[in-house]
Amino acid sequence: MKAIFAVTALAAAISGQALAADTETTTTFSGALDARVIYNMAGATEVLTPLDSTFDVDLNDDDDFLYGISMEVAVTNGPFSGSLGIESDEDTGVTATLGDLVVTDGNLSFGQVGGLMSTDEYIDASVTMAGDDDMEDGIAFRYVAAEGVTVQLGGDEANTTGTSIIASAQYAGAAGSLAYVVEGQMKASALGSELGLDAPMFVGAAATYSADIATVMAALNYTSDTAGATDTDYAVNATTTVAGATLTVGYLEPSTETTDDEEMFGGVSYAIDVITLSAGYKMTTLADAGDEVTAGLGYSAGLMAYSADVTLGEFDAATASDALIELNATYSAASGVSYYGDYAMQGDATNSVTLGAKYSF
Repeated sequence: MKAIFAVTALAAAISGQALAADTETTTTFSGALDARVIYNMAGATEVLTPLDSTFDVDLNDDDDFLYGISMEVAVTNGPFSGSLGIESDEDTGVTATLGDLVVTDGNLSFGQVGGLMSTDEYIDASVTMAGDDDMEDGIAFRYVAAEGVTVQLGGDEANTTGTSIIASAQYAGAAGSLAYVVEGQMKASALGSELGLDAPMFVGAAATYSADIATVMAALNYTSDTAGATDTDYAVNATTTVAGATLTVGYLEPSTETTDDEEMFGGVSYAIDVITLSAGYKMTTLADAGDEVTAGLGYSAGLMAYSADVTLGEFDAATASDALIELNATYSAASGVSYYGDYAMQGDATNSVTLGAKYSF
């Protein structure tokens, strides 16, 4: 018995070493810090705001530059992948993070594989459609059935109030200068069936045509909800380069069921050595509101960069918004630290100078 136990223990130890040898980890660190001094010349308001005081010294926690430090350990073992990490927040607290856990075996993958749909965010952020038309899968099985054809069966993650299934399919392909994708999904739940509710649906189609003269992108989404209500949104975007200038035009219809919400826009940017010029105009179908004009000038040479931007909102209104003027100067040191100065002015509401230093990795 002792001999059998010893052999079993040895086999377990060898198996454990083999599994450990198959496990690979990659540790990455990232951090950011932006300290600034703000001098507010607009005067205090009746409602307390961050710029009510004349002077302020703080750390920048804007969405585009959160301060803190984080660590992530990516783990792979055969077909398994995932990650664990910790990150700090603005309140000097620490939060544990868990990355998507996925197992991939050939054409099949399962776990937190993410949503399959892509046409609701097909065009870049400046022309993005609703962005939340599709139904995100928390946990799913994904299978590549053929070249360009992917199917997925998923459901809400940690759904303790009911059960549901989200069935999705996508076909993506290309023919010459044309790339396209067609996709759809449907959500079914036991509760919805018992209550006689319709199954929510999402259908999307998108295409990109690339040629020497221009690149054109178009996307269309169709949705229906549990009450049977339907809606459609679509967008078109075209970009071309003429005599060194990049021109962009587009059209967005966020909802065919809503009136006066369409947008048309155009923009141009032109780079001359170290100088960049830009201008744009957004026009809405809403009467006497919503139109916007922008203009910008940038200069970058060596370690210095300067920019000036002007935005005029509600351009078509009887009384347009005060022009927003934003100026910036940045010095990038050899150490990687950036020292900057910002000035912002908009009528009587905004008039501030910011001096700061930031570093990120």
